[in-house]
This record gives sequence, C-alpha cells and structure tokens, in this order.
Amino acid sequence: MVAFKTVFLLGWNLVRIALGRLFHPGRFRVDWLQRISPLCSVGVFERGVLRIGRNCDFAPYCDLEVHGKGQLEIGAGCYFNRGCMVSAQESVTIGEHCLFGPDVMVFDNHHRHSPGTGVSPDLVTAPVSIGSHSWLGAGVIVLKGVRIGRNCVIGAGCVVRNDVPDGSVLVCRQEQVLK
Repeated sequence: MVAFKTVFLLGWNLVRIALGRLFHPGRFRVDWLQRISPLCSVGVFERGVLRIGRNCDFAPYCDLEVHGKGQLEIGAGCYFNRGCMVSAQESVTIGEHCLFGPDVMVFDNHHRHSPGTGVSPDLVTAPVSIGSHSWLGAGVIVLKGVRIGRNCVIGAGCVVRNDVPDGSVLVCRQEQVLK
C-alpha cells in the first residue's frame, strides 16, 4: 500500500508540475523533485512567477498564491506543515532548508482601510524575506515588509511585524489571566 501511495504522489506531482510549466511558460519554475500533497493548492495568477527549489515538502492544505506581477521563491529542502499559506503580490523569498510549523501564514500585502470608507480591495505591498535554515513555529504570521534573517527561530503564535536579525529567537509574550 505504501508503494502505491508513493507512486501515486510522484505521478500526481509530475503531472501538476508539467501542467504548471505548460500553462505558465517561464513563470512556473518548479523543480521536478517535490513532495506536494494532492490537497495542497498552488496558484499562479496573471503575470506572477513561482520558483520552488529541489526537494521541498508541502503537507496537505497548504496554499501557495502568486498574484499580479508577484514573485514567490522558495529555496531547496524546505518543509511546509499542514495548513500553511503564502500570498505574494510583490515578492516573498524563502531561503533553503526552512521549516514551517502548522498554519504558518506569510503575506507581503494587506488591504487599505480608512475609518470613513472601511476596507478597500486595494492592496499595500512590501517584500518579505525569510533567511535559510529558519524555523517558524505553529501559527506564526509574517506580515508585509518583514525580513527574517538566517538561522532564526520564531516561536509559536508570533505575529512578526518587524525585522528579525540573523540567529535570533523570537518569542511573543502573551499574558494569560485566569479569572
């Protein structure tokens, strides 16, 4: 049974990558050797560019989206746990051998809003960069304009809105009040 599952996943990924290259020539640069769950969504829209290095692993329910003229580049050997989402409208760059816990979200954009008109469909964007060999724990959210250095650990549940220097460990303190 394990052999059948392996062959099925390999075949599924080869077909998915071949179709991506066919329908998005020059903009879907995904190495042939990948483990992308059939339950993972990969979308390249308009003039977006997707690059995924060799030997990455995407668990079920991951969602990769590249819109407009956005670029999403993922280095070799990265692992994305269940439910991760990466949305690129401008530029998201992820280094090699990064680990993403479950439900990590990375956005290089957010919607404009104002008290008078509310939320607008217009977006504000700024590039996001995550250095090689970094680990983002469960439920981390990385917001637009952030640079996370190499060899960093971002603790579970952190909302990252500022740059993180190389070799840092970021833990967001959250008070628990029991009443």
